[in-house]
Amino acid sequence: MQIQQSALTLFDYISNSTQSDNALQSAVSNQKNNIYAEITGVQSNLASGNIDDALARLKSGENGLNLQTLDNMLSFNLRPVTEDLTQAAKDLGLTFDVQLSQQDGQWQVSSDQNPDHKGLAQLQQYLDKNPKLQSKLNDLNALSEFYELGQSQEYAKELQSADVHEDDVVTYLTQSRDYLFSLDSFYLSDRGLSIASRGESEGLFEEVKKTLGLETSEDK
Repeated sequence: MQIQQSALTLFDYISNSTQSDNALQSAVSNQKNNIYAEITGVQSNLASGNIDDALARLKSGENGLNLQTLDNMLSFNLRPVTEDLTQAAKDLGLTFDVQLSQQDGQWQVSSDQNPDHKGLAQLQQYLDKNPKLQSKLNDLNALSEFYELGQSQEYAKELQSADVHEDDVVTYLTQSRDYLFSLDSFYLSDRGLSIASRGESEGLFEEVKKTLGLETSEDK
């Protein structure tokens, strides 16, 4: 990550620390704007189905965009959505596990534990009347699936290092991609809101290592 150089000297800093602090904040702010712009580009790629273009952006590392950046932003942006929906669920008496699934571009509320609870329909109405919240769910879901796919590509490098046949590596990546992008769900409970795809790449990697007879984390 390249931070823009400030024209201030050490003497400038000693004589005017406020000016120096402002310059530093400006540099960091500009860098954040670059990262947000890059992530916006990734989101645009994902929305239009250009997954490969989005991955190319991630691999390039331009403007500081990498897996760690995506992971941090996912955690940060998930927090207010979690607070919103958990409070709404609490107010509606939804004390059991609820699933939000994407169907025809909209998020649908359901529960296997108590499917006829009136609070489910009320939560659905809350979502339907809140397009901004639906949009945030779209972004979080897409970025999480994309992050997990990027993580899978990193795991694929480990398979290559272990001399796994190229066909097996390609199969692993293809199946991971299909699975991750089929989830499109959130889980809501009194413990908070979780994205269905979050952390799934690690489980897939452990499974393929078992299948191929490689050492797993449980063996260490």
